[in-house]
Amino acid sequence: MDKNYWEDYYFNHGKDIGINKQSSFSEFCEKKYFHEKELNIVELGSGNGRDAIYFSHRGHTIFAIDQSTTAIDMERTNLSADVNHNLNPIAADFVKDGFNFNTAIDVFYSRFTLHAITKEDEECLLPKVYNTLGDNGLFCVEVRTTKDPMYGVGKDCGDNIYLTDHKRRFIDSNEFLSTMLNIGFRLVYFTEENNLSIYKEDNPILMRIILRK
Repeated sequence: MDKNYWEDYYFNHGKDIGINKQSSFSEFCEKKYFHEKELNIVELGSGNGRDAIYFSHRGHTIFAIDQSTTAIDMERTNLSADVNHNLNPIAADFVKDGFNFNTAIDVFYSRFTLHAITKEDEECLLPKVYNTLGDNGLFCVEVRTTKDPMYGVGKDCGDNIYLTDHKRRFIDSNEFLSTMLNIGFRLVYFTEENNLSIYKEDNPILMRIILRK
């Protein structure tokens, strides 16, 4: 992961209105899958904490992992006046983290973060997610795919990675789903389409997938 890029990004843009409101994916997950009880959720790459804070305000306990200390500091600042939260910001590389939370984990949540890691990192991460989840736990992912308009734009770095302002690894949705099923996950929900997360002029084609252990 390009730590320096994200440190600069959150330093310069972390308070922008467009990336401070919770994402449509977090609202989708809360409405469809999270609302019935309080959950222990691990967010992989929490950024400025917008989704983590949204979940915490709905009664869930969140372990928000991000390698950017700038982003984590921003989360702590956003939470400083809010004593009624269950959000635990963790400054760490989520690929290398040991996931030692001393409590059962109900959900792993990843939005726009799998394309920030290499294929090798993904191969290390995904079985660890499965093994950490409790029975019937959920893995919720939203990520750009190889059908996205930005695929092929910029410098080709191999393994479906292209460099523009930063490196993005575009996910082959069929390959990803096959990998997850082979690990042992069961498919709950899948779509691959645009109009899920429009930001300014960017309307990406995303894979939105919910998997159950």
